[in-house]
Amino acid sequence: MIRTLLAEANPVARLGIRSLLRASAEALEIDEAGSHAELLEKLGERYYEFIIVEPAMGESGAGGGTALVERLHALAPWAALLVFTELDELSFGVGAIRQGARGYLMKTARRDEFRTAVRRVAGGQLYMSKALADEFAAAMHKYDARTAPHASLGKREFEVFALAVCGMTVIESAQILYLDTETVGVLKRSVMDRLEASTPQDLAAYAAAHGLAGDCSATCSGLWAGRYGQAAAAPSEATQSASSAAGIGFAIR
Repeated sequence: MIRTLLAEANPVARLGIRSLLRASAEALEIDEAGSHAELLEKLGERYYEFIIVEPAMGESGAGGGTALVERLHALAPWAALLVFTELDELSFGVGAIRQGARGYLMKTARRDEFRTAVRRVAGGQLYMSKALADEFAAAMHKYDARTAPHASLGKREFEVFALAVCGMTVIESAQILYLDTETVGVLKRSVMDRLEASTPQDLAAYAAAHGLAGDCSATCSGLWAGRYGQAAAAPSEATQSASSAAGIGFAIR
């Protein structure tokens, strides 16, 4: 029997996933964790070979998103981690795989995809969709361990980074990117952790120090124009002030 830990905060979702697991693989002995604290407690009590986790269950300040995956991998490096989540794979998938996950599957996947992912990851193989595989390959192509930390940021992560550097709040960034504020918040925390930044000012300083001011400005301009059009009103006074303080702005015509 494969000792399996199912980490999911929603009790209804846990019930459904457990049912899918029993239909997908016969040799699974399943325990459950319904909170971040319970997840850590279970890992401290027992050896698990296979962990299915919803990274969004990470508590504020305790690590959510890819930070939770990284922590789980550090605590149980022998366990095969399958991320089964509502978080967009092209926004979070590359980071999750890089932080130690063996598979990444969105909750919108079909039942046969879930079955395949469980069998592959529990069996020691990797699993990801073709779209995520392409994104991961592109990220690995440009990534070099000797380069600066920002080189490992995915496209969506860099967009969130650029908007923060330009002075945008999480709410403003979510509106521009057509994402919910929780998703943008998780992405921003992941970026700040990776760049070892504690505040938006730290992000602006990092951009200036690494010659990214122009890239951030261009990214912000493109995103703003795509969302509001060139004739849109300028950002709020507070946003403009933050951008000026960082020495970075973006043109809106």
